[in-house]
Parts: sequence; C-alpha cells; structure tokens
Amino acid sequence: MTKMIARRHILAGLSAAAAATALPAFAQAAPVKILVGFPPGGSADATARLIAEKMTASMGSPVIVENRPGAGGRIAAQAVKDAAPDGNTLMLVPMAVMVVQPVVFKSIKYDTTKDFTPIGNAATFPLALATGPATPAKNMAELIAWIKANPTQANYGSPATGSLPHFLGEMLGQASGVKMQHVPFQGGAPLMTALLGGQLPMGFDTPLEFAENHRAGKLRIQAVSSPQRMAQFPDVPTLRESGINIEATGWFGVFGPSGMPAARVEQLSGQMQAALRQADVVAKLTSLGLLAVPES
Repeated sequence: MTKMIARRHILAGLSAAAAATALPAFAQAAPVKILVGFPPGGSADATARLIAEKMTASMGSPVIVENRPGAGGRIAAQAVKDAAPDGNTLMLVPMAVMVVQPVVFKSIKYDTTKDFTPIGNAATFPLALATGPATPAKNMAELIAWIKANPTQANYGSPATGSLPHFLGEMLGQASGVKMQHVPFQGGAPLMTALLGGQLPMGFDTPLEFAENHRAGKLRIQAVSSPQRMAQFPDVPTLRESGINIEATGWFGVFGPSGMPAARVEQLSGQMQAALRQADVVAKLTSLGLLAVPES
C-alpha cells in the first residue's frame, strides 16, 4: 500500500513538472517590475500602473510598479540598463529620457540607441503652462506682458532638468524675448507645491499635474501645447491660439535592457498593447490628458 501511494506521488510530481515545462515562459517568470523615474501620482506613474494592473490579470503573474525618482528619470534608466536581460525589469519613461537628456548630459553612462530594448509606445501627451498666485495674469497676453515687465521674477519650474517641460519654458522665453530662469524640481508634486505657495510664478508639466487645482481655481492653466484645444479643458487655448508659435507633444514608452530574447519582447509587447486597447484604460488615460498608443 505504501509503495502504491509513493508511486502515485512520484507520478503526480512528474506530471506536474511536465505541465510546468509546457507553460509559457512568462507564466513561470519572476514578477515583472516597471520602473518609473518619478514620484507616485504623476502621469508616468499613473500610466505605468494602468498597464501593470491589466498585464497582471492577463499574464497570471505580478507586474508591479516601482518608483525610482531622481535625476529626471536617469536613475531608473541606469537601473534598467544594468538589469538582467530576462524581461523582468522594464521602465516607462518620457521621451526626454531617451531623446533629450543624452544630448544635454554628457556624463550619462548609457547609450539610449544601444543599451535598451523597445517594448512599445504607451501614450502621447501635450504639455501645459500654469500660473499660480505669484502672477496676476489671467491669460497668455497678460502673462507675456508680466514677463516683460518683471524679467527678474520670470522664473519657471519643470519636473526635471532636461525634460520636455524644461525646453518648452526655454522656447517661451525666446518667444517673449526674455531670458527666464529655469527652476528644476524632483517631479511634479514639489513643482505644484511651489506654484501654489507663490514661490514660483509659472510652471510647465503635463495637464494632469495641474488639472485638479485648475478646476478648484487655485491656479490657472494658461495654455496647452497641443495642436487643438483639449476636450478636458475646453476653456484653455493652445499656445498657437495665444500668439505663441509653439507646439509640442511628448510620449511615454516602455523599454527593457538590451539583449532581451525576441520571444520575451514579443510576449511583453503583446500584453502591453492588449492592455492599452482596453476601453477602460483608454478612457482613464483620456481623462488624464493622455492618448493611448498601443504600438510596438
């Protein structure tokens, strides 16, 4: 009897092992981490968490978001560059990390054209210019007049040096003919605190960062950088409408380390694209001022 029970356990164990071997690789993998180089609560974080939630459900294994704020996203990028190429460590980053910062910061220890594997596009977004109580301007014409009349006070904030909002501020300075001083922050939350507290007259970031306080009347979104007005803010003009010949659109993308197996890239890309096509994800991103882009 004991021998029969032992034999059954051995056969059951062999069957389980065979079944596990037949499972897709991603079903047996360790949890997938999506690193975000900014604090919780911003557009990048929100986008990553939407994707992670859907991928966890479809893959049957955890996909978690880990915030690694600092250096405008470069800390997270370095961590992914140094990670094993098994697809278990990814990052969701704005375009500035991959396109702008390598030109600005010569000390970067990675090559964005060689050291990362593209998994797919996630979303595109315009930027917004918001003002706080430190300036009385009620529209762009008044803001430009205020900047020209108060050049030493015309500082602007962005979530990071070398970010797209940083360069949009530089472009506004050129358009107004005033050299404005850039004040970088570690993400959108501290930028918002400075704006609301009157320590800073204006700031550039994604519309999501300003939306709640704009609707509450605590600050004012003066303009957006999209080609047309945003449905979420129909009362806010574009920069072009306001006489500022500037248009800018950013994107979030997901990347892994270089050297990832093609099959693993295909699995992760497919899961991510499927997540971004789901109606509730599209609706949520739209409400945040983002446009889902399910493309590899």
